[in-house]
Amino acid sequence: MKYTLVFFFLTFSISTSLSANIFRQNIDRDLVYKQIEESKELVYKDYSGALGLLSKAYKESLELKDSSLTAEVLYAAGWIYYIKGEYDDSLTHFLDALDLYRKSKNGEGIAKSLKGQGLVIQAIDRHTEALKIFEQVLRIYEKIEKPQLTGSAYINQGISYLELNDYANAEKVLNKAFVVAERYDLTGIKHHYYNKSGEVAFQQKKYSKALNYHQEVIKDSMNANDWEKSYAYAGVAQAYLELGEINLAEKYALRAVAFAKGSESIWDLERNTAILSNIYKAQNNLEAAFESLSINQKYRDSLYSIKTAQQVNIMHLEEKELENKRLNDEVILKEKELALTRLQLFGVILLAILLVVILFLIWKNSRQKEVFSEELRQKNEVIERNHEIILKRNIALDSLNANKDKLFAIISHDLRSPILSIQQLLAMNESEMISPEDFKILNSKLKEQVNATLVMIDNLLQWSHSQLDGVLVNPVVVDLPSNVLTVIEIYKAGANFKDIKIKVEEPEFIPKIKVDKGHLSVILHNLISNALKFSYSGKDIFIKYLVDENFVTLIIIDQGTGISKEKIEELKLSQEQILSNLGTGMETGTGLGLMMVKQFLELNEAKLDIKSNPGKGTEFRISFKKD
Repeated sequence: MKYTLVFFFLTFSISTSLSANIFRQNIDRDLVYKQIEESKELVYKDYSGALGLLSKAYKESLELKDSSLTAEVLYAAGWIYYIKGEYDDSLTHFLDALDLYRKSKNGEGIAKSLKGQGLVIQAIDRHTEALKIFEQVLRIYEKIEKPQLTGSAYINQGISYLELNDYANAEKVLNKAFVVAERYDLTGIKHHYYNKSGEVAFQQKKYSKALNYHQEVIKDSMNANDWEKSYAYAGVAQAYLELGEINLAEKYALRAVAFAKGSESIWDLERNTAILSNIYKAQNNLEAAFESLSINQKYRDSLYSIKTAQQVNIMHLEEKELENKRLNDEVILKEKELALTRLQLFGVILLAILLVVILFLIWKNSRQKEVFSEELRQKNEVIERNHEIILKRNIALDSLNANKDKLFAIISHDLRSPILSIQQLLAMNESEMISPEDFKILNSKLKEQVNATLVMIDNLLQWSHSQLDGVLVNPVVVDLPSNVLTVIEIYKAGANFKDIKIKVEEPEFIPKIKVDKGHLSVILHNLISNALKFSYSGKDIFIKYLVDENFVTLIIIDQGTGISKEKIEELKLSQEQILSNLGTGMETGTGLGLMMVKQFLELNEAKLDIKSNPGKGTEFRISFKKD
């Protein structure tokens, strides 16, 4: 027990210590990244301070033993040295960063280090080489799917094309940079686009167009740094000089020099003092022109000395790079040899897998007979089950045939009686055995008989269609009250004959229902016809509506003979024809009406409820789903 406690204590202490170390390392990394960002912002105002921050960041990245972090510091240093025109130091740091990025296979890091290398090559006027490097950068961004980073590469290509006096290609790549800047809202890229496009326009002697481009940067001076503002003001100054606006040119040139001093950029100072000297010369202010020219000459000599020294350093660096390339080629050769070995190993593994597959197929073949036997047994079982199903269907078919015979017997009886009555009446009238007054009375009765016979035939037709396989239900949105009123209108004559009033009560608003319109017609005809058939003369039929959350319910109440409880149960449970009773006026029927009502209600997902008080009347409730 004692040792167990000691073990748990040590484990807890070690895990706590590790967690603390990881937490501290994360904080340190965040601090290094913060120092990198601060140095990039500080470079345009305090060059020495920016380098001091990066020096601290570099030491801390080494202590953390994080090569990716060290690469970021080296890249940032290369960028700062480039901004200040110290190209040999810039290239050294870009190449060191590139080496670390390649080791970690960081595509984005490789691309931006190459871009830095291209900028240095560009700065010493080797623009053809620089263009090739920038093209390589664009291919890497395309490969790693980082289109938002391509803007700066296009800008750099534009600068080289501009220096090579290839203004058409310069405009082409600068426009590509602007598309990227617009899509991803890259303010810095937009500033570069406007400045370089202004320079292209100036070189093409399109001075007004050049002014417009540079003024875009000046308008956004809150977001532009000193270097960008220096370039923009210088561009405006030289454009105004060419347009003859000398005083305006002087104003913008002085601002350009001031911003160049703020950014400590020797290249900008050399360019801006040259523009200012030309402006003073145009004003005939020869003393100021000479002073500016002298200052310009100092900056030009300084740039020449720096470029000369740096070109020598860069040549040494390129020799080192060639040596590195040779070493890299050796590494690539060894990697190819390793890949060949891996390929051979893969071939052996593939052969082993092939042997395993062959053995598996042999085993599977031995199992195949068992599988076939099992399948045969299952098929025999299916055949037996199908045989039982066929027997059941034969029994059902016999039942249907019996029902058919029963139906034909009913039809032959119920159709024969009214047709014989019609035949006899017509024969008696032909023989003049009936007086005109009696014929009028009998004619009214005959009309009722014909109407009842037509309803019976219509019910038989509708029922026979519903028995066919594949019967279709076509639900549509229907206004129930208007359909009820249409059917009532048909039966008004019959109701008047029996002195029965049909009273309709409906609420102010009844929602529409969804039902097959033909089925609804059959349902309403049968229920209203039955209400008339079984109502006593002089009584009323009431039609009402109820609306709840899901259903619209039609209520039909008659004051007639009513239905016994046994008959109601038979109506609810039976799926076959039910024997019809005589109506209060001795009306006959086939018994098919209610059977069709039930079937059509089920097909339309509606409900049927029957309440009755024998001798007093019956209440039918049919509930349809709301639309």
